[in-house]
Amino acid sequence: MKPEELFIQKSMYCNMIYKRTKMQQVSIRSEIVKHAQTHGIKPTAKKYGCSKNTVKKWLKEWSQKGTTGLLNRSQAPKHIPHKISDEEEYKIIQARKKTPCYGPNRLKWFYQLKGSKNTIYRVLKTHKLINKRRKKHHKKQDLRKVKSLYPSFSHHQEDVKHLKDQPYYWPQMNLLNLPRYEYTIRDTKSGFLVVAFSNRYNEKNSTILTDIYLKYLDSFGIDLSTVTIQTDNGSEFGAAKRNINTPGFVHNIEKIHGAKHNYIPPRMCNANADVESAHARIEEEFFNIENFSSREDFIIKAQAYQNFFNLVRPNFHKKGQTPIQIILKDRCKIDPAVVLFPVLDLDKLNQATNCDKKIFESGGQHVPNLPAL
Repeated sequence: MKPEELFIQKSMYCNMIYKRTKMQQVSIRSEIVKHAQTHGIKPTAKKYGCSKNTVKKWLKEWSQKGTTGLLNRSQAPKHIPHKISDEEEYKIIQARKKTPCYGPNRLKWFYQLKGSKNTIYRVLKTHKLINKRRKKHHKKQDLRKVKSLYPSFSHHQEDVKHLKDQPYYWPQMNLLNLPRYEYTIRDTKSGFLVVAFSNRYNEKNSTILTDIYLKYLDSFGIDLSTVTIQTDNGSEFGAAKRNINTPGFVHNIEKIHGAKHNYIPPRMCNANADVESAHARIEEEFFNIENFSSREDFIIKAQAYQNFFNLVRPNFHKKGQTPIQIILKDRCKIDPAVVLFPVLDLDKLNQATNCDKKIFESGGQHVPNLPAL
């Protein structure tokens, strides 16, 4: 037989066996055995495209072991001289379970294991103790689950956005004396947004906004002892003093209102990711597209956008829900008007006397007339 013909024959048999289940392979080999018993070895080899030795092999296996003999044999060696003992393998498994964060190198070093790095890795893989490296979007998903456990209005992030770097807004800001800074508070669970504006960047403005906001929550029956305000380490949040007894931002939150305040770790801006992402949305959806005729017009349009954000705009990172929908699920008895917080011009509040009384009359529930969305 020519080599080309022999190759074709072998490839026919291989194609019949390739990617078949064990039972399908046994069925094919049973046919080969039956055909060989009736017609002989050579005709069978020719018909099924395999060598005579293959036919002889399966005839022998069938005669000795029956159908079981037609299964593929394991190619693994019966004896491995360098294989670690069961006791050492057990040590590797227990070490990994104690410290699942350690890889083969650290496991070997800390637990004085005998096997090589590759051996330890093989044992871990065999027992499915290898964890896939978590990607950034997986960690974000886990973080969203943690944040979803907060009750609405229990945890807030506060920050200040500089508006002097907005290319579309900057000419209008200089021409009409529009605000240069945006003071923002955002509820971590629902995404509820509160904004205020000023031409000044200081702790006094942050304190005024937070003071009014906490009074506002209290007027809707929210226990302020369960409320936390989280900020970065900027001077506008009193980080330079770090003294709760000195009048200022933190003193107002914790001593006057009985709420809690947290500073995020230094150089970890992503810890305030919710309020930072709100700043990005406001820049794209408000500052980059709106035109203003005066400072009063600016505040009115800012109020309209804040209402849109809290009442209408779905957040697809929160299952397409709006802030008001999430709040009403958490606090079904709360007045829906809680999301109608007025946009504040902090410069005017600084000039006025008893400004918070003017804004929050009748226990803090008065809200100025809002523009239609």
